[in-house]
Amino acid sequence: MSGADARARIVAQARVLDAVGGLPTLGGRARRLSRRLAERAGRGPAPAVAFADAAALPDWASWPAERRDLFVHLAAAMACAPALGRIIDGRVLARLARRLGEVALDAVLATPAGLIPPSPCDTALVSDEGLRDLGAAVLLSELADRPALAIRLAHLLDAQPWPLPTAVGQAALHAARGSLLAIEAGRPEAAA
Repeated sequence: MSGADARARIVAQARVLDAVGGLPTLGGRARRLSRRLAERAGRGPAPAVAFADAAALPDWASWPAERRDLFVHLAAAMACAPALGRIIDGRVLARLARRLGEVALDAVLATPAGLIPPSPCDTALVSDEGLRDLGAAVLLSELADRPALAIRLAHLLDAQPWPLPTAVGQAALHAARGSLLAIEAGRPEAAA
């Protein structure tokens, strides 16, 4: 990658962060109202990020919303893979199949035992919001050393990430990324 390409990439990443964190098109009154509503909802204004944070922006942050949404839910399902292998509630599996697609759900269910440490998934499997929050926690687990960036990206994901053990987050993130790439490449058998 040339220097110009690297600079263009950093600028694009900074624009993603700027779009997530600020409301520059609003007037003063609207900005204050928005800030108050965000604080009441438990989300304060997005903190400032350093240049190093912009350079460390994960690739999924700039993906199209539909692909990022699938990745968030796939990451949550991967974090719950040990529990999903034992679940017998057809409603939960049907909801996951609608959200992820049958091929992705099959990849999750085919995850080898022991690949992902067990995590508490009862609440996540109850609702789409819980699944999104767990998925956000998985995606943000790679940013544990960059709290300002993690807060901004939680805004992008429109989620309230849960505290998640790093080992669970990292294992589920890697498994979800591999499964997504295998499914998109038309090789779902390589996803497991």
